[in-house]
Amino acid sequence: MKILCNLPLESFEPRENYPDAEVVTFGPTHRMLVDGVFYPFDIEFDGSDGSVHDLLRALPPGFSPDFLLFYWPDQEPIPSDLEECPIPVVGILSDYNLTLPYVTGLWPFFDTLLVDRNGVDLFRQLSFADTRYFCQYTFKSPTHQIYTDVDRDLDVAFAGNLNPAVQRDRAPWIERLRRLNATGLRTEVRDNVRGEAYGRFLNRAWMGFNRSIRGEMNLRGFEVPACGALLLMEESNLEVRDFLIPDEEVVLYNESNFEEIVCELAGDRSRCQAIAAAGHRRVQEYRMGQRLQEMGKLLSSDGPGKETCTVAERAYGRGNSLLSTWTHPDHLIKALTDACTLALDDPRPLNSLALALIKSSSAALGGRAITTLQGACNLSTSYVPAAYNLAFLLTACGHPHAHRARDQAMERLSADPQWRDLDGPVLPCDFGAERVTHSLSLGEALRQNRPELYVATLQSQLSRHAALI
Repeated sequence: MKILCNLPLESFEPRENYPDAEVVTFGPTHRMLVDGVFYPFDIEFDGSDGSVHDLLRALPPGFSPDFLLFYWPDQEPIPSDLEECPIPVVGILSDYNLTLPYVTGLWPFFDTLLVDRNGVDLFRQLSFADTRYFCQYTFKSPTHQIYTDVDRDLDVAFAGNLNPAVQRDRAPWIERLRRLNATGLRTEVRDNVRGEAYGRFLNRAWMGFNRSIRGEMNLRGFEVPACGALLLMEESNLEVRDFLIPDEEVVLYNESNFEEIVCELAGDRSRCQAIAAAGHRRVQEYRMGQRLQEMGKLLSSDGPGKETCTVAERAYGRGNSLLSTWTHPDHLIKALTDACTLALDDPRPLNSLALALIKSSSAALGGRAITTLQGACNLSTSYVPAAYNLAFLLTACGHPHAHRARDQAMERLSADPQWRDLDGPVLPCDFGAERVTHSLSLGEALRQNRPELYVATLQSQLSRHAALI
């Protein structure tokens, strides 16, 4: 199996440990720093400013990939002309709970999309023709291991993202974990711990707390056992039982028994050790080399192939996705300007172009963003995101017409908008609570096929903005 990939998979495990896979990686020079370690790419290539044909021309002599494996197109820019790739294109998507409005138009580019179990039906509904469940995670064997020089002096440990806007469901659980100190247990919570320091921190714990964000078997689900600690995972997780046996290799908790379970395990060190050791043995079966084998088996059956669509639709889909990546503002603005010229009567590219102008952080371009949003509103009297963004931007600027813009946006939201009227990202562009709310609300509305749920969220946010005028 020969794989052309945009992620240095050797950051998880050395390539020589991939028994059935030959991997060639691509990306910009000096781009990929993983846990403080630089992993050079085999092919220097910037997807934000290059085509898939440029990439294929740069392949090493004799290397003919079976498929192009593209990790995280909501974070890493896809190249132009990707729909013309002569080999199958496989996408892996993870944080769609944060970036959903930016990836809805990527369906023309992937022959197969791999997502967690919770995302399969969602992305099938979004026209991704071949969406399959695959757990993309594993542990990094160079740093997630048992360190014999570290003593386990903590009962329970957690290290991870503590942003309450992103981890709004996990935040109260972290507080419950911290409160266990009052019972005499030793718990510790950290963020911004990476690489060997992270592995050594988990080695200090008898138990490692975990709670996923989408019901997925996440990175920590593999990292904790790999470091020799007992994994504590939420009982409602959709995937953990695919990998670990409850009460033998992992312990599952729920809302009512969390503290009781932790205290019992802390008081029964031999049982805790036995489960941790069994979990450690089991996760060795899920190293990156083995995960690639499983991926190969999953992809051995053909799907229906990419959906056909217009050049304009592809240009908008790619340009809109670039908004959530590290793409340079000049490349971003060019891609969306080109998309606008291909669809003169479509307000969606103009809306996304305005956000690109805002992201450029230039005051001069900020004025152009207002004009661009006004143009999008003039193209369609029912399109919501442009009207919403115009109201948001004018309010933030203290513009005298902010009231009028808000009223116009509310009128559109009250007119029973359909899905196409709602297709497009809305401000703010950061990863704060408001953006997360937008993405989560859109996902739930799509799952239920009830656009009014997303409309209600936008109405509520606009009302909150109005209080600021």
